Amino acid sequence: MLATVQRVSSAEVFVDGQTFSSIGNGCLVFLCIEAGDSSKQMKEMIEKIINFKMFDGPKGFTSKSLKDADEEVLIVSQFTLAAITNKGTKPSFHKAAKPDDAKLMYDKFLIEFRKLFPKVEEGKFGAFMEINFVNTGPVTFNFKT
Repeated sequence: MLATVQRVSSAEVFVDGQTFSSIGNGCLVFLCIEAGDSSKQMKEMIEKIINFKMFDGPKGFTSKSLKDADEEVLIVSQFTLAAITNKGTKPSFHKAAKPDDAKLMYDKFLIEFRKLFPKVEEGKFGAFMEINFVNTGPVTFNFKT
């Protein structure tokens, strides 16, 4: 499982030209389910994102985690994070989970994430989305479980 997490002052998902979801201050999570990912990896990823100190706090830069912050989260499925790009001129996506498997795991991820952190919006799985966001810092982290 892979995730790219960006600290944002705002983020918005558009589907078919209409706003689908949006957040204010918080983080935008691009989540990639890879073939063979397990519930254990999913739980590790959730714990990592919620507990990772990525927000500024009273102790300075990156001293506060999501669980300690009054922020929002937007989680968007993005299989292209699994792209293999080191050979040739065209990406290979064979490490990404098949769409049906990825959808099941993505839905479970959202359910489990919301149990620990309720301020969650989501993208539309499998849809062509346009995403506008303002990355603050810029602060961006990549995670793998």
